[in-house]
Amino acid sequence: MKGESLPIPEELLLKLKEIVPAAFTEGKLNVAHLKELLGEYVYPEPELYQLTWTGKAEAYREVQTPTTDTLIPDRQDSINWENTQHVFIEGDNLQALKVLQKAYQGKVKGIYIDPPYNTGSDSFIYADNFAEKTGRSLASRKQSGHSNWLSMMLPRLSLARQLLREDGVIFVSIDDNELANLKLLMDEVFGEENFIDYFSWAKSETPANLSRKSKKVVEYVLCYQKSKNSEKFKGIRKNSTSSNGLLNQTNKPSVLTFPAGVVTTRLEDGPLQKGSYGTDRYAIELLADTEVKGGLFVKPVLLKAKFKWSQPKLDEEISKGTRISIPTIKLSPSYEKLVYDKEVPPNLINSKVGVGTNENASAQLEVLFGAKVFDFPKPPSLIKYLLGFSDDPDGIFLDFFAGSGATAQAVLEMNQQDGGSRKYICVQLDEQIVPATRAYQQGFRTISEITRKRLHLLHEKLQAQEGAPGIDTGFRHFKLAPSSFDHKREGDNPKAEQLTLFARTQTDQPQRERMLWELLLRLGIPLSAKVNEVPVGDAVLYEVVQEGLLFGLDRITEEILKKAIALKPKAFICPDSLFQLNEIDKTNLKLTLQDIGIDFKSI
Repeated sequence: MKGESLPIPEELLLKLKEIVPAAFTEGKLNVAHLKELLGEYVYPEPELYQLTWTGKAEAYREVQTPTTDTLIPDRQDSINWENTQHVFIEGDNLQALKVLQKAYQGKVKGIYIDPPYNTGSDSFIYADNFAEKTGRSLASRKQSGHSNWLSMMLPRLSLARQLLREDGVIFVSIDDNELANLKLLMDEVFGEENFIDYFSWAKSETPANLSRKSKKVVEYVLCYQKSKNSEKFKGIRKNSTSSNGLLNQTNKPSVLTFPAGVVTTRLEDGPLQKGSYGTDRYAIELLADTEVKGGLFVKPVLLKAKFKWSQPKLDEEISKGTRISIPTIKLSPSYEKLVYDKEVPPNLINSKVGVGTNENASAQLEVLFGAKVFDFPKPPSLIKYLLGFSDDPDGIFLDFFAGSGATAQAVLEMNQQDGGSRKYICVQLDEQIVPATRAYQQGFRTISEITRKRLHLLHEKLQAQEGAPGIDTGFRHFKLAPSSFDHKREGDNPKAEQLTLFARTQTDQPQRERMLWELLLRLGIPLSAKVNEVPVGDAVLYEVVQEGLLFGLDRITEEILKKAIALKPKAFICPDSLFQLNEIDKTNLKLTLQDIGIDFKSI
């Protein structure tokens, strides 16, 4: 088991080898031969159209550099740890995205982020040691704001793309400072062909009068799909009812049977004889006598005309509650839906589609906290609206610039509205709060403290509402931290590294649990996995039932082995250093466990 995050280059090479095996020689990519195979589709550099900036190559190297960091659990600051599916991560989002790769690659349905806008007043906290990596001075770095911002965004967007499902969607809020650059950057990372639209969000109903040229009313949300498909995006549902005719001049004549007791009419009571009816534009023939009573056709209505619908479609609509009417003696039928499908969203987002402004969001947050603690929060209504474009009620939704926690609230409220089981993963850096702010005066020292507090307050608020106990409003809190295990350092012997990896263990509960979750992440087990603790004397075994895994992180004794066999896991995993066995005895143990269907792994 590697003690690092998933190496992105290896994954790309494997995919490339599947597509173009001839480009590999002795397992290595032969770039020259790949160019030959691509022939005329390879262009010399001077003809390329691309976005470039100082530090771009280093930004791509950052994507390819694995991390040995891990996530450690904080049960004390979590809510309903055992049963919740939601996750809050405190720490640098770049490293967190790398750590999440093994467990969540290709599993996230939707991403919403609200990154720094690079307005010039930003304290640029996500600099990733840019100055040190490029050898440039801090003053020089500040003079190159666009390059710095792009170098910050590229690795995060690249890693985020790896986490998305093929039908996954990403939304990025931005203003005009970096809008043009962000579009070009996302074209490069996600593919221009996967661009959906710029959505303009009305951020304020009372814009400031600071500019002599224009009032800033809107911000933008760029939307991309990982693999753009034919899916119809869903906005709001049509509320007003209207009468829709069932005839279409370009269609061929067909016959529809309208069942008795379903079709409404304004005709007087009495029989209606078969024959020709219709309008100036449409010929309609009643093929059998029928009868009206009390505003309904009490006998079937058999009509021949140029209909939009087939008989199965008519039957389906009637079963869904669509109202069918033949109001006049012309016998021209129409329909009126009680419930309409959600309409494709317009690219203007404002109160007409039920989305609030910054002012609304600030007021709601102040009510929740009892004081103003965050500037310019995004309204949860905006995020709910966006995520609803391409929704999955059981999906995973990610926000790695979590800020005040609006995305978490949006996901919880969506579940509350439709009974879904969406899961959120929110990541927020423990950015220091300026002492002069209201948030600092309220006792908050980092932005992540505000995020976490909002999650606690939301839990209390939502659980107090009627029908809430069945909805998951808890969360698991994890902190980004260095690995619990030894890793190779400069000058180490590679063989010696394999022997010392995972060698340091401790017997106290927090350290064991920290080691356990690092192993789970390295194995690709999600952070929401249910882990059972199985006491064995003074020791504890950790059982991941859904995955069929059993972990031993205490000294491995005969008693523990007997318990492991009794639990019958698919695999039993423990650090190599915990065994008091020689290699021969260990091999015999492995074979014995394999004979009874247990895969034994010592690491």
